[in-house]
Amino acid sequence: MKRRREFVSMVGVGTVALSGCSSDEGETGGEVEDEGSTSDSSNGETTSEESTSEESTSEESTSEESTSEESTSEEAEFELVEWIVPSEVEIDQPVEIGMAVENTGDVAGEFTTPLYERTPESDWTNVTEADFGTVDPGEIVELFFEEVTYPYVTRYELRLGDFQETAIVQTVSAKINWGTEYTTPNGYVIRVDEPDLQSSYEYEDYSGEVSLEEPENGGQWAFVNIYVSNETGQANYSPLANEFPMIYGNSQADGTTVLFNDPINRDQSFDGGELQPGVERSGWVAYEIPSDTSVNDLRVAWSQSTLEGELSVNWE
Repeated sequence: MKRRREFVSMVGVGTVALSGCSSDEGETGGEVEDEGSTSDSSNGETTSEESTSEESTSEESTSEESTSEESTSEEAEFELVEWIVPSEVEIDQPVEIGMAVENTGDVAGEFTTPLYERTPESDWTNVTEADFGTVDPGEIVELFFEEVTYPYVTRYELRLGDFQETAIVQTVSAKINWGTEYTTPNGYVIRVDEPDLQSSYEYEDYSGEVSLEEPENGGQWAFVNIYVSNETGQANYSPLANEFPMIYGNSQADGTTVLFNDPINRDQSFDGGELQPGVERSGWVAYEIPSDTSVNDLRVAWSQSTLEGELSVNWE
């Protein structure tokens, strides 16, 4: 059994029958003309020569019809052998979506069929055409779509043509490195830098003296710089500081930009709100976390619900 792979760049078991190679040139039809009569008009008898000719013609016609039936009975038939997809994938992570089809018929045939997709919130949508090319009898062709990304956290269901067996791809929150930019589907850019951990920070008191501010619960400060840029082409709201929780173990700390005393060794705090197209904004967000926590224990999350689906990212 032959098996080959095809790869297609891109930014589930039933049977489908296709006609095999056949020709209509061998088929006969039409009416018999009166001039071709084989009877003698004078005595109504049929000659031996004419009888032999009729039998020969009848045998040839029967042979041609039999050959034609055998030819047209051959066809390429296709079955979906398997889906080759990840069961779980992070949003915006490029993956391969593959499927294997076998020609179980008697002749080679071309096979092209739509690839459909749906989510719990949407109906079946034709996303592309799956072209397996020419598939020989008994051959299995694996077709892979490369660089496929899913932008929302949801359950994607895939279907190939009229085959009944479907595949499920569950998407989950993206996990990206500190300092890596994430771009939402509509063009909003967000970046969270690596936390700076401090047991205290400096501030200037009322007398002008420099003093140290420590967390109330005896923990430590985590300062994170957050950057946003509105590349959506229209005015849009920036996330607020409290929309970036810091997570460690089974706990989380909410960020704030309002401290009793402002640090003197840092730039401005992060300010959310409406941003005009092309405008950038960045600043610090402060968290109070346990003193025995290290940067490796931390991640900062951001999520948003949209009409199209859920966006969710973790910087770590």
